[in-house]
Amino acid sequence: MRKLFHWPLDPAGRLVRLVLAEKQLDVDLVVSPPWKPAEEVKRLMGDSLGPVLLDQGMHGRVIANQTHAIIEFLEETYTDVKLLPPLPADRAEARRIWRRVENRFDSDINGSILAERIAQAVQRASSPDSGALRTGAHALRGMLTLLNGLCEQRSFLAGRQMSIADFAAAAQLSSLDYFGDVPWDSVPELRSWYSRIKSRPCFRGLLADRLTGTQPVRHYADLDF
Repeated sequence: MRKLFHWPLDPAGRLVRLVLAEKQLDVDLVVSPPWKPAEEVKRLMGDSLGPVLLDQGMHGRVIANQTHAIIEFLEETYTDVKLLPPLPADRAEARRIWRRVENRFDSDINGSILAERIAQAVQRASSPDSGALRTGAHALRGMLTLLNGLCEQRSFLAGRQMSIADFAAAAQLSSLDYFGDVPWDSVPELRSWYSRIKSRPCFRGLLADRLTGTQPVRHYADLDF
């Protein structure tokens, strides 16, 4: 039995869902909003936020919290599909980009753009904070420029093969793209890369996500956009 406690538009939860789907691992998805965690999450993890994976199999009962602990566990345990490259130097590069993407989005972008969009869509805040949106948009442009540069030089973000770095960036961008906050026309190489990642079967669950009362932008689920 395997359960993932997550919230559909949380980029961290989306990353774990992509990895589970790419590895073709069955999982029961349990919605657990950060502002109102599921009771089982409280029993398992106390006040910890972020995705929580409960995995009970031949290796025993494992509880993992947050993306790095969850994904490293999945990589070490379910090895038929690997998302970290075989060579040490390539693994280091994939991990470097993975952490840089998560750190930059979490510190400079999600707390402004994504938090404002979710406050509007889910918590029905009265009006968005335009200053926060401008600050987040500026930080996002810088991150998009960096990622677009990597796509100009490489087939995938960390090198010649797809890795966890690609899924980490795609998870972050997909959450923002739900609300139409990614200016794809300004980063054509990144747009082409995202179209390839988005076309993978593991992405179908994310593209089917819908927030009650707030539909995604028209191109959100289009594979050729």
